[in-house]
Formats: sequence, C-alpha cells, structure tokens
Amino acid sequence: MKKKFKHKKLVIVLAIIVAAIIVLVGVAKRKLNSVAEATNIVQLEKVDKRDLSDFISLTGTVSGETKINYSSTAATEIKTVNVQVGDVVKEGDVIATLDKDSIQKQIDVLEKSLSNAAALKQNESNQNQRTLERAREDQKNQLAQANDSINSAEAAYTAAQNTVNSLNNQIKSVSDQVNAASDEDTKAALQEKLANLQDQLSGAKSDLTSADSARKEAKNNYSSVKSSTDDAIYSAQSSIESAKYNQTDDSDTQTQLDQLKKQLDDCTITSKSEGIVTAVNVSVGDVNTANATLVTVENNTDMIVNASVTEKDILKLQEGMKAIITSDALDDQEINGEIIKVVKVYNASQPTTEQTGKETSGAANTGGFSVQIKLDPCDLISGMSAKAKIVLTDRENVLSVPYDLVQQDEDGKSYVLCAEENKDGTYTAVKKNITVGDEINYYTEVTGGDLKAGDYIIMDYSISEGDTFQGERGSDVSETEDGGSTSVSSEVTAD
Repeated sequence: MKKKFKHKKLVIVLAIIVAAIIVLVGVAKRKLNSVAEATNIVQLEKVDKRDLSDFISLTGTVSGETKINYSSTAATEIKTVNVQVGDVVKEGDVIATLDKDSIQKQIDVLEKSLSNAAALKQNESNQNQRTLERAREDQKNQLAQANDSINSAEAAYTAAQNTVNSLNNQIKSVSDQVNAASDEDTKAALQEKLANLQDQLSGAKSDLTSADSARKEAKNNYSSVKSSTDDAIYSAQSSIESAKYNQTDDSDTQTQLDQLKKQLDDCTITSKSEGIVTAVNVSVGDVNTANATLVTVENNTDMIVNASVTEKDILKLQEGMKAIITSDALDDQEINGEIIKVVKVYNASQPTTEQTGKETSGAANTGGFSVQIKLDPCDLISGMSAKAKIVLTDRENVLSVPYDLVQQDEDGKSYVLCAEENKDGTYTAVKKNITVGDEINYYTEVTGGDLKAGDYIIMDYSISEGDTFQGERGSDVSETEDGGSTSVSSEVTAD
C-alpha cells in the first residue's frame, strides 16, 4: 500500500514539472515572436530644417599684439633704470641709460689716431705732388737749354759750310787766273795766293767737321735730356700712385669708430611707442651684454590671443575667420575676435623671434602649430588665459539629412529613401533625388531636389526602393516649440 502511494506521488510531481516546462516554453516563444516583430519595424525620422554649425575650441594666452624688446649695443655699465614691471610708458619716455664716458674716451683715441694718419697721408701726398711738379719744370728748362744748344750748333755748322763754299769759289777763281797769267811774276803771286786759300780751306773743312759733330752731339744731348727727365716725371707719378695703394688700411679703425658711435647713441634707451612694461631684466650697476633685452614693453590697447592648434585642425583655419573669446577673468563675457595669423610651421618649443628695438608678435611660446586672434576692445590684459571658439561653418535654417543615409545611383546622382504611408498602415520606400551642399558633422545640407520638410526618411540601410515594411516614426526632436529650426553644432577641442 505504501509503495502505491509513493509511486502516485512521484507521477504527480513529474506531471507538475512537465506542465511548468510547457508554460515556460510558451512564454519564451511569445517573447521571441515579440522581439522578431519589433526588429521588423523600420525607424523613420522626420526631415526638417536645422541650424548647422561646426567650430573648434582652443585655449591660449592674452598678450599685446605687438611688443618691443629694448636693448643696447653698448657693453657698458647700466646707470639708470627708470621703469618697473607694470609701468605705462609713452613714446619718447627715457627707459634706461648706460655709461657714456668709457665709450667717449675710446672714440677720442680712435679719432686722434685717424686724424694723425690722415695728416701723414696728406703730407706724403703733397711731397709727391711737389716732386712731380719739379720734375716737369726741370724737364721744361733742360729741354729748352738742349734745344738752344742744337740751334747754336746748327748755326755754327751753317757758317762753317758757307766758309768752305766761299773758299772753294775763291780757289777756283785764282786757279783760273794762274792758268791765264803770262807774266811770271804775276803768276807766282797768284800761286802764292792760291796756296794760302788752300790752307784756309783745309782749316775751314776741319771747322765744318767739328761743327757737324757739335750739331749731332747737341741733338743726342736733347734726346738724353728728354729721356732722363721723362724718367724723373714717371718716377714722381709712380710715387703718387703707389702711395694710394701703399697707405695704411684704416677701414678696421673706421669700422670700430662707427660701432662706438652707435654704442654711444644706444646709451639712452627711449620708448618708441605707448605700452606697458612687462619685463625688466637689468638693475643699476649691471654691465650690459650687447644686444641682450633690457626692458620689454607690450602694446596694452590692441590685444591678441595666441592659441595652440593640433595638426588635425590647423589646416581648417584661415586668416579672417571669426572667433568668440571668453575668459574666467571676465566671468565668461563673450568678446569678438578674428584670426590674423595662422602659423602652419611646427615648432616643438616655438620661440618668439624678435629683432632688437623692433615691433614683434606678442605670441607666447606654446609649441606645435598656433593661431593669433585679434580681439575687439576689451578689459583683458597680457598674461591672462582665454578660450577661443573658432566658427568653421555656420548654416541657419537649412534642410538637412544624416550624411550616411545619402546614396548615389548609377549616374552619380544623390538620393535618399523616404517612407510613403499606405492605406493599411504599412510604408513603401520611395526614392527622392537631392542636391547636396556642405557636410557638417553628422548632417548633409540639402540645397535642392525632391526632398522637402515634413518627409520621413528611412533610417534602415537594408531597405531598398519599392520595399514595403512596418514603420515607426521617431520622436520629432527636430521641431522646436515655436515651429522654427533646431540647432545642431559640433565642437572640436584642441588637445
């Protein structure tokens, strides 16, 4: 009896377990069918107009648009420093002075040296010029004398020639008379006269030869005088020319003198423009290092923000882009600005390159790429931190769709699939051609085509044109309470 009762009890328990399993399977099946139905419902989104914007957020430091690093070429003692950090200076204010006395002494020594050298050069030049003038005068006198000697010799030669000719004529005449004489006494007297004339002729010929030699010697003497005096003139001229090239080169001394005079001028440092003193690097009594920055003055009216930019954003920025600047110092008051410089050269430390005493960029050292943003008049001062929002794209009240829903047909034309509601509550996918504009973040601007506000775009990529499906319209997040457009923006923050 007890065995039958136990068997019956076991059967009941097993029946209960089987029934529970059947119930659980049914519930699970119903849930699976519900999930399947849910997954077959296609999500739809209403097409509407939106405000689309895209911007980059940067951080940077405020500084004057320009600053001047004042320095001096004078390596001498600092006598006075008339400013402190924070002082406002005006154009023409004396910022600092340096010792002039030691520089002036060096100038005096060099000027005296150059003056003595110049006097020596002038004296040598005068002497050489006088030697040349004397050589020319000597040549003139000596040639005149030599020419006179030639003239005298020519005259003596001519006279000797005439004497010889005269005696020859006389001898011929007497010879004719001797031949014609018949009287012996007359003939003897004529012969004696003839012999006397022949003796005279012999002497006259000797004189003629001497005169001819004297004439030749006078001419040779002229040539000799001409040659020797030419040599003297050439020598004097060569001395003048050589002096030009053999003079001591004073260019180094003159260069040194010019540098010292510039240093003398640099001993008084005056402000070139109005601004605020942001750095004072020396004290009275210090010895200045040539060209080292003594004092820095920044423009305190025209301010800029120098902000670092990552490499992924630098190519998006251009000069002239508008910016909105905020700072904790002004309780996030918005200040308008404009990009005035885009630095597209990467520099790990980005040192500011400045020229002594010249206006330079007020950029701080940030590293990497950077931009400079000029600010509208504001109360920000140099050294403050600031945030900048650079507007890349700004579209108001434009029709747009999610960019990943835009497709292209075989002809390369863009289109989207929209849901057209049927009478039975289902939807059919229809193709609507569109003309696309800019792609701004998740959305693509629609500038033309068949699509209009109020259409429902299909959010399921598996749906094709002509497909019929169950659809569910999403919440109308694109509409505002006043019927206007919503705002969709994207912010890229520089690392």
